[in-house]
Amino acid sequence: MHAKAAFLRPSWRTLQLLALVSVVLCVIVVYESYWGIPSASWPRLPSWGGVGGWDNAHPIDVLIADAAKGFKQALSSEAKSLEDAANKYRERRRRHPPPGFDAWYHFASEKGAVIVEDFWDQIYDDLGPFWSLESHTLRQQAHAFTPRIEIRDGNITMRKMGPHVRLDQWTDMLKTLLDQKHVQLPDLDIPLLVYEEPALIVPWQTIDTAMSFARPIPPAPADVALEYTGIEGVENAGFSFDPEWLGARRVHPAKANEGERPYWSLVRPACHPKSAAQQEPLLRDIWDVHEHTDEEHSAVNMLPIVFPDGTLQGYVKNWSVATDACKYSHLQGLHGAFVAPEDLNACVKMWPLFGASKFSMNNDILLPSPSAWNLSLASAEEYPPVNWSQRENKLFWRGPATGGLSDDNNWRRFHRHRFVSMMNASEVNMAEPLPRWGRNSSIGVSRSETFLLTDENPYQLANNGGNTLGSWVKSWADVAFTDLHCSEMIADGSCPYDEDFYRVDNTVDDDKFQQYKYTVALDGNGGDDGGELIERMRGGTVVLRASVYRNWYDNRLWPWVHFVPMDNTFMDVYGIMEYFLGTRGPALLQDAAARRIATAAHSWAEKVLRKDDMLIYVYRLVLEYARVVDNRRERLGWVADLDEEGRT
Repeated sequence: MHAKAAFLRPSWRTLQLLALVSVVLCVIVVYESYWGIPSASWPRLPSWGGVGGWDNAHPIDVLIADAAKGFKQALSSEAKSLEDAANKYRERRRRHPPPGFDAWYHFASEKGAVIVEDFWDQIYDDLGPFWSLESHTLRQQAHAFTPRIEIRDGNITMRKMGPHVRLDQWTDMLKTLLDQKHVQLPDLDIPLLVYEEPALIVPWQTIDTAMSFARPIPPAPADVALEYTGIEGVENAGFSFDPEWLGARRVHPAKANEGERPYWSLVRPACHPKSAAQQEPLLRDIWDVHEHTDEEHSAVNMLPIVFPDGTLQGYVKNWSVATDACKYSHLQGLHGAFVAPEDLNACVKMWPLFGASKFSMNNDILLPSPSAWNLSLASAEEYPPVNWSQRENKLFWRGPATGGLSDDNNWRRFHRHRFVSMMNASEVNMAEPLPRWGRNSSIGVSRSETFLLTDENPYQLANNGGNTLGSWVKSWADVAFTDLHCSEMIADGSCPYDEDFYRVDNTVDDDKFQQYKYTVALDGNGGDDGGELIERMRGGTVVLRASVYRNWYDNRLWPWVHFVPMDNTFMDVYGIMEYFLGTRGPALLQDAAARRIATAAHSWAEKVLRKDDMLIYVYRLVLEYARVVDNRRERLGWVADLDEEGRT
C-alpha cells in the first residue's frame, strides 16, 4: 500500500512541470486574445495600474495603443465612391476638386488604392502659398527655368542642360503615368531641382502673408469653369527669371571674407517667430574656421539632457513635431544637413520648384524621390511575408557616412556618425558613468565624443549602470558603415580623422537585412535614405526611423503602427530596444508587439507605397498644380456630382 501510494503521489519535479505547462497555456491564451496578428483591428490593451489605468504601463505601450486608435479612425474615413471622395475633398480643402478629378479617382480605384483624403495633405501644404502669387508669373517662371519637364498634348519632353540620373528617373515616372489607360494630364511646365538638398527657404513672414491671401472661396456650381486654359503666355520672349541663388556654399555677397554662411542662418528666418530656432541664438562659432568653438557648443554638450518636446517620457508621440527642426535649435550642431549640407543651392525667393525632399520650413514642391521610384519597380515577390521566428533578434544597419560633407572639424556633429557610435559596445562602455572614488560620475562621454550618457538614467534602463550597458548593446546591435565618405578620403577608402572610431563593412548583400527583426532608416544626403524605409517595410522588419525631412508618403504612415519613431538625437534608442527585447517584462509579449509592427509594415507598404501609389500621388499633384498656375484657377473645378444648388 505504501509503495502504491508513493507511486500515485506526484513528485516535486512533476508538480513543477505541470505548473510550467499551465503558465505556458495561460500565456498562449493571453497572446492569442491580446496580440492576435490576423485581426484587421488593433487589440485593446489591458489595464496596467489601478482599475482601467495606465499608471504602471511602459510609455511605448501607451503610444502603440494611441497610434492604433488614430490609424483605425483614419481608415474609417476611406472614400467608397467618386461622390464620397468629392464630398470629403470639399470638407477638407474648402474648394471643389480640380478638373479631371473623376478620371483621377477612377485611376486610383482601379489600382486598388486606399483613398483617404488625408493621404494627400502634403500636396496642399506644398501648393498653398502659391495661390497668393500671380498665375501667369508662375507659368513664366516655370517655363524659363531649366531643367524642366514639359507636358504638351499628352507628350513628355525633358529640357536640360546636361545628363542627370534624377531627371531621367522623374521623366520615366511621368511617362509611365501618361502611358496608363485613360490618364490625361493638362499642358504644364514642371521645374526640377537636381540637387539633393532642398532649395527654397522663404522667410516665415512672407509665407504667412501669402497664406492669408490664399484663402479658398469656392464658386457656386453654376459658375465653375470645367477645363484648364493651358499654358497661355509662357512663350513671352521678353520674360527673364533669376532665382537669385545664394551660391553653392551660400557665401554672403557683402561678407565674402567671412567665409561660408551657415545654413542655419537661413533656417531661422523661415521658422515661426516663437519657435526655438528663432528664439535661441545662431551658434556662429560652430562654423567659423577662424574661431575656437566654445566648449558648451561641442557636439556632446549640445545634446539635450531633458526629454524633447512632442514626446511621452522621452519617446516620440508626434512625428510632425519630431521632424520639425524649427522646434529643436540644438540640431544646428547635431545633424549633418544643417552642419554641412553636401549639395545645396539655396534661394529665399518664392517660385515653383519640384524636388525629392524638404525640411518643415522649406517651400519646395515634393515629388516621390528617384530612389523610391526605382525601388517601386521591384516586384512584391522580392519581399516575401515575414518569417519572424527565423530572424535574428537584433538591430541591423549598413550604410555610408552621408548626410552632409564631413571634415576633421565637424564629423562629430553628424547624425549617422553619432548613431553608429551609440551602437558600438566599446564606445558605450567608455560613455557609461561609473562609480569613482566613492562618488557617482554625473556624465560620461564616448571615446569618439559623439554622444554622452548620464547617471540620471532618464529612460530607466534596466541595463544602465555597473558597466553593463555596453555588453548588452553588443548582444543585439549589428551596425557599421559601408563607406566613411569623408572630405579627405584616402585611396584605400580610409579616412584619416575618424577611421580609428569606425569599422567599415561593405561585404554584406543588399537583402541581408531580412535576416533580422530590427532595422534602421536614417537621413542621407537630401533626406534620401536610399529607399531604406520603404524597402525595410516591404521586407517585414521593424524599422526604427529618425528624420528631419518631409516626404510624399508621410501622411499615410503611422508611427508605432508601421514603424518605430526615434528622436533625432537617438537618445531614446536604448529604451526602445530594451522595450522590444523584453528586458523590462515578458519577452513574448514585447516580441509579439514587434512582430505586429513588422507584419503591419509589410502589408501596408504593399498597399500604399507601391509604384501605382506614386503615380496616383503625382497624378493628383499635377492636376492641383495645373489649377494653381491657371488664369481661371479661382473658378476651376469638378462639380459633376452637384446640381446648381450645390447638392449631391
